[in-house]
Amino acid sequence: MLTLPLLMPDQTLFPARELVVFLAASVILMTLLLASIALPPLLKGLQLPAEPATQREEDHARHAAATKAIAAIEKAQHELVEHAGAADVAVYTQAAARLTGSYERRLSGEAISDREAGQLRKADQAERALRLAALQAERGEIFSLARHFQISDETSRKLVRELDLIEARYR
Repeated sequence: MLTLPLLMPDQTLFPARELVVFLAASVILMTLLLASIALPPLLKGLQLPAEPATQREEDHARHAAATKAIAAIEKAQHELVEHAGAADVAVYTQAAARLTGSYERRLSGEAISDREAGQLRKADQAERALRLAALQAERGEIFSLARHFQISDETSRKLVRELDLIEARYR
């Protein structure tokens, strides 16, 4: 529409340019309106084809991987608890329960409600914001220590690089 020239090569107005722009805009709007009104009733009785073999294969692989992950979490938890002090046992148990629960929900296909999903998203966003604030504070302190010659440049570069990699994971 807007690629139509305003003027002809001889500097006269392009004939019926406004009409062409109006008709093109009308066709676009009518197509959008017709599609939004007519398609929902037309697609109401649509039967979707069976799940393709590749999707079943992917689902099987995800299920098998989640099962192995649960077994690995339990094994690692037992090994860590054996070597941990009494104070750390609860930490390992809680972390393992949280991870295992996540994998078990995935295995059961249990869908969480929209409200629960919203709460989880809010918690994830809050945790992300807190982690980023903590990383920023760490970086500031490392720069301050380097500026005041309390740590070497090499050490500061190494620590800042580690913080950059961690921060990249959360951005």
